[in-house]
Amino acid sequence: MTLTIRSKVLLLSLTLFSIPYVGYEYVREMEKYLRDNLENSLQETAKTVAGVLNDRPLLFSRKLVDTVKEDEQLFAHTLKTPIQLDGDLEDWNDIVAQIGTYAEKHILKNTGNYDPNSLSFQHVLGKHRAFLYALFKVRDDKIIYRETNNLRLDRSDHLQVVTQEPNGQFYRYIIAPSGPGWISAYKVPIHGDSPKAELTNWIQGDWHIVPGGYTIELRIPVNKVDDRLGFAIADIDGPTELDIKTLIGTSAIQNLETVGKIFIPSPDIEQIIKFSGDAPGRRLWVLDQQKRVLAKSGDLQREFPHHPLNNLYSLLLPPASEQFKDDQARAARLEGEEVNSALKGQAEIRWSATSDAQAVIVSAAFPVFADGQVIGAVVAQETTNSILAVQRQAIASLFNKTLIIFSVVTLLLLIFANRLSVRLQQLRNQAEVAIDPNGRVTTTKIGSTAKDEIGDLSRSFSAILERLKQYNTYLEGMASRLSHELRTPLAVVKSSLENLEALDLQEGRLHSESHVYTERAKDGINRLNMIITRLSEATRLEQALQNADREIFNLTELVSSCVAGYRLAFPDQLFQAELARTPIALNGVPDLIAQMLDKLIANAIDFSEESNPIKILLYRDKQLARLDVINRGKTLPPEIEQEQLFDSMVSFRPQTGKKEPHLGLGLYIVRLIAGFHGGFVKASNNPEGAGAMFTVLLPMTEKPVPLLGKGE
Repeated sequence: MTLTIRSKVLLLSLTLFSIPYVGYEYVREMEKYLRDNLENSLQETAKTVAGVLNDRPLLFSRKLVDTVKEDEQLFAHTLKTPIQLDGDLEDWNDIVAQIGTYAEKHILKNTGNYDPNSLSFQHVLGKHRAFLYALFKVRDDKIIYRETNNLRLDRSDHLQVVTQEPNGQFYRYIIAPSGPGWISAYKVPIHGDSPKAELTNWIQGDWHIVPGGYTIELRIPVNKVDDRLGFAIADIDGPTELDIKTLIGTSAIQNLETVGKIFIPSPDIEQIIKFSGDAPGRRLWVLDQQKRVLAKSGDLQREFPHHPLNNLYSLLLPPASEQFKDDQARAARLEGEEVNSALKGQAEIRWSATSDAQAVIVSAAFPVFADGQVIGAVVAQETTNSILAVQRQAIASLFNKTLIIFSVVTLLLLIFANRLSVRLQQLRNQAEVAIDPNGRVTTTKIGSTAKDEIGDLSRSFSAILERLKQYNTYLEGMASRLSHELRTPLAVVKSSLENLEALDLQEGRLHSESHVYTERAKDGINRLNMIITRLSEATRLEQALQNADREIFNLTELVSSCVAGYRLAFPDQLFQAELARTPIALNGVPDLIAQMLDKLIANAIDFSEESNPIKILLYRDKQLARLDVINRGKTLPPEIEQEQLFDSMVSFRPQTGKKEPHLGLGLYIVRLIAGFHGGFVKASNNPEGAGAMFTVLLPMTEKPVPLLGKGE
């Protein structure tokens, strides 16, 4: 496959893609430095926050009691906004993912067979500023409300709240509404029920009916709760069965030692770390010795700018997805090797993937000391999405700039290549038309004024054509000059021989030997005279073509007339003509067409076998008139190229004893006449057998043929 200049320049411009490739490899190598920088940044942040918390043991004073099970501990998750006690649970969306289920494993009392549809619930606890908010989603197939005039609170479905208040006292509260809506709590003795229940106004909430059960939303002041808090929901199937059928709780509620512990994040620590963890995509945790979360600030998820070519860049680098699952977002405790190491007094960094493998979290933990003892730890976390974002930003910037540069450079190269190709094509076209099919120079003005290599090349072509034209002019005039110069001495020699022959006859001295020599000399002179005549004929024909007048004539009638003349001129040769039945109109010179046909017939007679006819075929071939002259005899020599047959002074005739010379001008004249009429001639072997076929194709005209008489 041959490549054009445009293709080569375009392929060359593709090397510009090496620039973004080198940049891409460099950006990938940057990842190690970005990773080290992220680790150092997180470690410095954790160290700085730990330094602020050092020697402040009161912030870490709460301890977990060993007698309380871990799953009975309640954790107050931080809420972004306060909860509206209206039965609409959309306010809980921030922490609803942390909701826990309480069913058979949490039964405190049960009579008969347990049925989850009879009683089970889900619970989550949150904190916003000075209030705790509790949500209960209860499944109960039969809801029994307290009668208004019934002072017993344990004879209907109810919620029990047990808590240790800041004064160290242990209290129990029961919420037993007489219907859905706004609810309040009654303080009752720790053991049993008493008609002397005391209505309190600091525990408030909403009881809302839902399909299959009900929901409870509670609000409790933080200053009313110390370390312990527990909830239990009782199911009564009355009115005949008024005893508690099933009691399910968050922990045992019989006494202070069995009630679960509540863990409320420290507001003082949250205030300290609020601004330290305010960087986008970074999160800070403060833990105590039991790995409980005392405070948290920040969020791992962040928004990255969207680029239109993100899909392309995703093929080069993994996308920085923010749709990953953050399992630790609402955690009450943190686990991990880095946490264990920090609580032992040693800073540690850990890389871990999220559960959905959509992100990698980098955690840096640093210990908090008080009097030389570890009292907690600070954990700084961030995903590697920031690294990917920096890489993608660098890749995007590199590719965008490279794309612009590549487009501009490619466009300029293509414009240059196109301009170069156009100039070369123009030079080629001018060079092709500078010499006509007969080898004659038609123009020498193909030079260019451009001062570059193509301009120099075009001017060199002009100089070559100028010299070639001068040489052709010399060759064209040589035949005329030779004819003029040779005719005079030939006439002198001929007349001298004639005078000598006449003198010998007068004196009676004509000898047979001298007569032979005289005849040979006269024969040579005649042959020289014929050569000069034929040379002059070709020259005169070329000159005549320049001034010939065209006319519209019937080619069919002309060929028919010529064939009739050939039969009279060559009685020993058979001619077979197959001519078109309709007139074929041609715009040209009839005498030249007849001369062309004469040369083809003469050539066919010389090479034809006497017993075989010469065929002359004339018919229409699309928009062309086709004239075929076919003879039976020798085929064209295989070593001869077709174009050579029609060159001037070229002959491939075998040497014979004929006295008539052959200069190879006949077929040359045929080509001149065919070219003058806008056609061409070609030679091939006879398709019907041994021999040759010469075909002339001439363009026809659409104008009507004038009527001719038989005598014309």
